[in-house]
Amino acid sequence: MVAASPDLAATRPLAPAALRGLAALLLFGVGAVHLYEYFADYYRVIPIIGDLFAANFASAVVLGLSLLAPLGSLPLVRSLPLLGRAPHALVALGGIVFLLGTIIGLILSEQGTLFGFHEYGYRSTVWLALALESAAVVVLAAYLALEARRLRPSGTHH
Repeated sequence: MVAASPDLAATRPLAPAALRGLAALLLFGVGAVHLYEYFADYYRVIPIIGDLFAANFASAVVLGLSLLAPLGSLPLVRSLPLLGRAPHALVALGGIVFLLGTIIGLILSEQGTLFGFHEYGYRSTVWLALALESAAVVVLAAYLALEARRLRPSGTHH
């Protein structure tokens, strides 16, 4: 086994942090698109759907801020057995579930109805939302893959 050079070892923590930062920016973008549609496209007046768009905005912001926050330095978080070892991994997993739910909701509303609402056509804001959501899923999955490698006990590398 070849030891990593000191320069390479020093840059390794940057990759997960960069992925978390990029995912947070993408989540903020997802939230911004949904907030825009809530106001500009009058989704706020559609029963249930308007509330879901507002909740989507709030959830995206909370997830993004959680990815940026120093969760590992919080004593309560550190004291939890699994969460304390990788608090951002749990946030990333929640982010993926949230984003996939958002994508599925759009597909359902396009192919049929969702809570009585039917989405007609893919406007530029819908394409933008899909692009941001998809990119965020990919980035969060990459982050989780790095975290899984980091958390794996050193004796299990093959």
